[in-house]
This record gives sequence, structure tokens and C-alpha cells, in this order.
Amino acid sequence: MPTSLKGHSKFRLRNVLKRRKGKKMSENENKKLLVAIDDGYAQTKLYGQAEDGSIVKFCMRSSVRSGRWGLGEISGSGSVGLYDTAEEGPFTVSEDVASENTQFDGFHLSAMNRVLVNHALVGGGYGGKDVEIITGLPVADYFVNGLKDQEKIDAKRVNLLKKVSVSGEGSVATIHDVRVGCQAVAAWVDYIYNDDLTERHEAEGAVAIVDIGGRTTDIATVISQDEQPTKVDYARSGTANIGVLDVYKAVESVISAEFKIKDTFATKVIDRAVREGVVRLWGKDNDVSKLVEPIIREHEAKIVREIERRIGSGAQMNAVVFVGGGGALFQKIAANFPNGHMIADPEFANARGLFKFARSLQLG
Repeated sequence: MPTSLKGHSKFRLRNVLKRRKGKKMSENENKKLLVAIDDGYAQTKLYGQAEDGSIVKFCMRSSVRSGRWGLGEISGSGSVGLYDTAEEGPFTVSEDVASENTQFDGFHLSAMNRVLVNHALVGGGYGGKDVEIITGLPVADYFVNGLKDQEKIDAKRVNLLKKVSVSGEGSVATIHDVRVGCQAVAAWVDYIYNDDLTERHEAEGAVAIVDIGGRTTDIATVISQDEQPTKVDYARSGTANIGVLDVYKAVESVISAEFKIKDTFATKVIDRAVREGVVRLWGKDNDVSKLVEPIIREHEAKIVREIERRIGSGAQMNAVVFVGGGGALFQKIAANFPNGHMIADPEFANARGLFKFARSLQLG
């Protein structure tokens, strides 16, 4: 049964956005800066407003380890962060360390996740500033048995409101409030609406959003009918446990076998191998594209099969829209569907959609 997308008991998504259509993004009397954060297993993306009304974009790999790793203190660029949490002690955030595995069920409610969100705020220039954030949960976490999992939504909000402190110089942002949305549905908002909240794609009917993330691929079928609450068709939605990090693991394994080494690689090393087909070993670049390309094709085919299990050929959809970090990696995947569409700048689709939705509420 379709699940109604209600922010509160009387909320109807299309109607709220229609009422705000055409209002400028700078119309905000709230002194707290609004920031949307897509806190994924592989990447953390930030899309928010600056004090002068301009838009801030920031993306980092979700590369974090518990403990202090002696790489330096927090910098203005946000490249290295040393943080303390009350319940789990210190964490180091840096692309120069081999990251701990973020692919565990409680990640979105963890101290590790909270540290990454705070580090993204620092990296985006919000250190020491007052902010309100909106973030998201994957489809499988946001819904349970076709209904919103309010317990998990509330738990994520509580987690992100807990304090994180900096070890050394610098300061974190002061988070005054947290909203939590559904990640793939946020991408639907980004697909349908322009920055000024005018409609750019036909909202009426069904649209399948395919959000290829680090750990999972979320498929959300969103149905919009005039004067009716926008809904998620739960029967044609779901989460598959396959994502970009599966490609990374396979690439790391094949590189280790090819070069007969047992090193643990920093995240940025494997990221370059996946995205550029190059790995630097023993002081020189090595072309590994012939090792990487079959792995990407194999995982792309697996993702297509997972999509087809939920929406078939996609013939009953207005569009099958691809977003997320995997959208940037699997650049040709949309061609598997006649109505497939790769959204522009797919890595930021969730964050942009969350921002647009929260902004529409502010402008009310």
C-alpha cells in the first residue's frame, strides 16, 4: 500500500511547494543558517546557505577512524579533524587514513556518523556558526512495514543534537535543530522542482528514484496526484544491499592480487583507482583500468536486476531517475531504461532536495 509522505498530520508535499512557488531562496528572516547534509556510507555531502545568501557545496569521503591518529589538528580546510565524543571517545577524520567500515546497521545513529556530520559542517565553513540542519535516512530505515519509522527518525535527530568537541584549535557548528527526511524522496523533490521551487518536471504520476549510495541502492516509487498527498508506493520501493563501496572492496582485492601486496589502502587511493583507473604504488602511477572496468560493469548489472525486481521495465513510470554517488560512477546505467534519466550533479541530489524541502517550510 502506498505510504503518505506527511511531515505532520495535515502536510501535503505538492501543496506546500506550490504555495511557495516563485519565492526567492534569500527570503529568510531566520538568523540560523540552513544546511542540508546527505550523510552517506561512502561520502558526506553538504548543501547549505552562507551568511550572504549564496549556496555552499561541500563533499568529502566518509573516511573516519576511532582514536587519534596523529595527523594534525583541525584546519580551516577541514582536511583533518580530531574530535571527541562523550560515549565513544576520540575520532580522526581524514582521507589519509584507512577508514573503518561504515557499513553497519547502526551507522546513521552512531557517534561515528555524528562526527562525520560535524566535520562536514566545519569543512563547509560553518565552524562556530549557528545552524539548523536537515538530513535523511535510507528508504529501508525511514519506513517500516509501509509506515514511517518515527522511533528511528527521532533517534537520528537526538543523535545529531548530541555534542561533539574539537581536540585542539577550531570549533564546531552549533546545531540548534535537526529535521530528518527520506533520502530518495528528497531526490524526487530535487528532480521535480527548481531552486526557486517552480516545477521543472511533470509531478503528476509515478516517478522511480534510484539512489545508488555507498552501502545500499534505494528505490523509491513516488506518486503525486493533484490535491492528494504525495505518496511512496512501498510495494514498488525498497533497499538493496549493494552500492559503491562493494565496487571499492572488489577493486582493492583485485589490485592486491595483481600486485601481490597485502597493504591496507587509504580511501582516496581506491577512489582514484575506481574513478580514474590509476593507482600509485612504489612512487609511480599504474594503469588498472582493465581491472576496474569489469568490476563496474558487473555491479551495474546487479543494480539493474535489483531495480527490475521492484519496478519491472519501468514502463508505468514517468521517469526512472538515477542519483547518488553511484550515479556518478555508473554513468551509463540510465540507458537500461527507455525513460531513464541521470540527474545533473547526481551526488548532490539528496542534499539539494532536502534543502529545497526545508527551505519551502521556512518560506511559509
